[in-house]
Amino acid sequence: MPLVAPERPRDDDCEPMTVHPTNSLDARTRAGLVTTLALSIFVGSSALATEQVVSNAVREAGSLPLTDLSASLQEQYPSLRAMVIARGNCVAFEYYGRNIDMQTQSPMYSVTKSVLSILVGIAIDEGHLRPDQKLFEIFPEEFDEFTDPRARDITVRDVLTKTEGFAENTWNEFNMGPRVAGKAQLWRWMLNRRVEHPAGTRFSYDNVGSDLLSVVLSRAIKQRAADYAKRKLFEPLHIDNYTWLSDSEGHLYGEMGLNITARDMAKIGILYLQHGRWDGKQIVSESYVRESVSAHNGGGPPVNASYGYQWWVSKTATGLNAFFAAGYKGQLITVFPEQNLVIAVAADTTPGGSRKLINDVALPAAAQLTGTAPCIVQLGRPHSTD
Repeated sequence: MPLVAPERPRDDDCEPMTVHPTNSLDARTRAGLVTTLALSIFVGSSALATEQVVSNAVREAGSLPLTDLSASLQEQYPSLRAMVIARGNCVAFEYYGRNIDMQTQSPMYSVTKSVLSILVGIAIDEGHLRPDQKLFEIFPEEFDEFTDPRARDITVRDVLTKTEGFAENTWNEFNMGPRVAGKAQLWRWMLNRRVEHPAGTRFSYDNVGSDLLSVVLSRAIKQRAADYAKRKLFEPLHIDNYTWLSDSEGHLYGEMGLNITARDMAKIGILYLQHGRWDGKQIVSESYVRESVSAHNGGGPPVNASYGYQWWVSKTATGLNAFFAAGYKGQLITVFPEQNLVIAVAADTTPGGSRKLINDVALPAAAQLTGTAPCIVQLGRPHSTD
């Protein structure tokens, strides 16, 4: 599929609160960018500060009362765009950097994958997909004599857990040949890569696999995925200030391409904290949420945590259970279920890495919150178990 910015919509198709970019990326440039992002996601940058400086900064910030935390974050983390700490559905603390406010969108990079997973879960709940369904069943016409026969065994679950087994090809290593003349080349490349490992047996952080998952979603729901996302997820959560790039065929970009605000990042985390419920309605089934944030494999680089359905699963340095969506430059939605806590971070870069910021600054700050802590804003109605 040609990976370019979407055409400008007709007036009757416009979504007023959604920004449509005008810059385009050709498929080869985008494939190279994806490879670069895969090597850089969610890691600290030693070029920004020495480890000692970072440790001193976070120790100071983490020990401050909440009333002084914003000033310290602005001084110690000038590239931090925003941080939101929510206890349950209540925002108890939020910070915005220079020229950033609660209406400012931030690029989510690979957090996009986790949001895409929610849409896949909704499609599964509605009977459009099955986790054990093979890709061959979804679009058999895309499999031919040039396709690696082992690709026929890849299931939706394998794509969700990044255990498809494809070899780590680069664009230049794959020769499309004349047989796909006139067809969208990257779309064919997704399925026509060599399979190196049996499906479901080996984790590999394959960004292209998330783009493939988006195509799977579009084929299954038989409609524009952007419309489906708006109707099934964003409108119920009252998220209307966002951007999500689509290709010219209407497939959402799966590995990156979503821009949302920090508060709306927190809403995504709260949805999963509340087992898929929002304002008394089940947006995505509790069973799918549970499967999403269960460790289906040991994961690996670039985050080095266990992996669920496009969500990472781990423990903090102090042993707290957590699951999270992570993106390049330190984008992070972290959920601590036992603490009834969600922490969202948007950044241009984060000294020491965003998980260090969570462990050494955000969690100590959150520990100061009590049951009577003031609520800046309530995101949705309180969750009930009825």
